[in-house]
Amino acid sequence: MRTLLFTITLAVAAGWSVTSGTAFGQQQISNGGFEAWEEIRSGVEEPVSWNSIKNTDGSGMNKSLAPTVWERSETAHSGKYSVRITNKSVIGMVANGMLTNCAIHGEKDKTKSYVYTDPSKPGFYAPFVSRPDSVAGWYIYTPEENDSAMVVLLLHDGKVTLPGKNTKSNWVGGVKIMLGATPHGTWKRFSAPIPYFKGSSPKYMIVVLSSGNRMKAVEGSTAYFDELKLVYK
Repeated sequence: MRTLLFTITLAVAAGWSVTSGTAFGQQQISNGGFEAWEEIRSGVEEPVSWNSIKNTDGSGMNKSLAPTVWERSETAHSGKYSVRITNKSVIGMVANGMLTNCAIHGEKDKTKSYVYTDPSKPGFYAPFVSRPDSVAGWYIYTPEENDSAMVVLLLHDGKVTLPGKNTKSNWVGGVKIMLGATPHGTWKRFSAPIPYFKGSSPKYMIVVLSSGNRMKAVEGSTAYFDELKLVYK
């Protein structure tokens, strides 16, 4: 969904030096509690600051062909809403339930699909110059077979694609959290430290939420996410 156009203005007002990369405040994941939602086109509603496969740039999986793998849920850990994402079968394949705060390139062949930051299009990138210590949040998970939900966070300073080994030189820090195949019918907290690969500050942040293990995603696996937060020392 559209990243708010005044993100950088807010950053400056809060004391973040966007140009120098020096953080005087503590930036957070935008709409990490999934309280704000908006209609991107008729009948398609997404959480503000997040994008789904209904918003891909690939004609092969865009709009009509892409399944709706997410929904607003009133099963919330706090506040009024959370987000519910589910793996669904479509056109002979299992579409991984996924949301991201950046851009999505979607193909029928999942090996050719990826997420990426697109600074040329508001709503498909997240400016970020801080260096948080860890990422945390709450989830409910009902996996099928040996599926595993995932949370991926990447801080970077240049072009990247996920997956994409050829762009690792632009990684500043990040973590992939595998939430495992154990069902959790009530809210459970996850938390993981963020390893850093460079001493510099990032320019952008990518967050990916998934209800399945990408290429091995199993139809029906369902995850709820709420209260995504960055933790600072």
